[in-house]
Amino acid sequence: MSFFADVMNRINDKATGTVTCPECGKKSKHPTIKIRRQQALLCPSCKSLFVVHSK
Repeated sequence: MSFFADVMNRINDKATGTVTCPECGKKSKHPTIKIRRQQALLCPSCKSLFVVHSK
């Protein structure tokens, strides 16, 4: 793996975004890479799974 790719992976691992749960309305932080890839997120409050779709 190249040095640049290693640095980018470390940055992506640390970056988080705030997302609102569609079920309970609570806000929680999730890795931005999961949000960008539209992977399922777990609400820490109500334990529901949801996916954030970008417009």
